[in-house]
Amino acid sequence: MNLFKRSYFLNLIQVLILLVFSSSGLVHGGWLEVILPDHPAPSLVLQDLKGNQVRISDLKGKTVLLNFWTTWCPPCIEEMPSLIRLKEAMNQSDFVILAINVEEGKRRVSKMAARLKLTFPVLLDPNRVAANAWEVKVFPSSFLVDGQGRLRYKAIGPVEWDSDEAASIVHQVMQQ
Repeated sequence: MNLFKRSYFLNLIQVLILLVFSSSGLVHGGWLEVILPDHPAPSLVLQDLKGNQVRISDLKGKTVLLNFWTTWCPPCIEEMPSLIRLKEAMNQSDFVILAINVEEGKRRVSKMAARLKLTFPVLLDPNRVAANAWEVKVFPSSFLVDGQGRLRYKAIGPVEWDSDEAASIVHQVMQQ
């Protein structure tokens, strides 16, 4: 089995396991895990749905929450409303959410973004370049980057982003 097929097969198994356990009530979602030692975030240069280029390096001074997702991933879709509520609750110009869709076409992603009424930029990673650089293996996967461009937290699996715990962590990173 070549490397691409093996990687695809392993990702498919991970998604199926997550779906089985989450539908059985055994898994309640992801969690935020601190990254120690903190280190510079990988580079990120992608286009948004309007064709504008977005660089994470242009967001220095802002806390950035990157959320890697796909339209075929039920936990990704279920997580989006909590990201919207977090963005509304933060209502600060020094906090940015970037939803990075992986390996899907612009038309499909645009339709889903409109259906979900996403209020933050949606970036396209059609060739999985960013997902590979950020070592994304499971969807959704999220990363919290501080204003100095350091990777501070990661979340594998869906998170209730507007929960007291998650919002507190975001506030803490913003103040550092």
